[in-house]
Amino acid sequence: MKNSTPERDWGSIPQPQQGQPRRIRVKLETITDARKEMSKLYREARSGKLDISDASKLTNILMLIGRMIESSDLERRVAALEGE
Repeated sequence: MKNSTPERDWGSIPQPQQGQPRRIRVKLETITDARKEMSKLYREARSGKLDISDASKLTNILMLIGRMIESSDLERRVAALEGE
């Protein structure tokens, strides 16, 4: 069965185009960091600076990151309680 995504999309690294904003780095090490970034996306979408569908997609990604942070924290705490 052939993959529905064109091969040219797999493994390609998008190159910045002229006039495109620079890459933004956001600290996402804690649930609070993810919450703050979600709040920022909400404000940008409400003000019209960011498309609602883009904000929604990014928020979903942030929710997944938040769950991974929670899982990692829980895993670390259980390991500490078990004396590992």
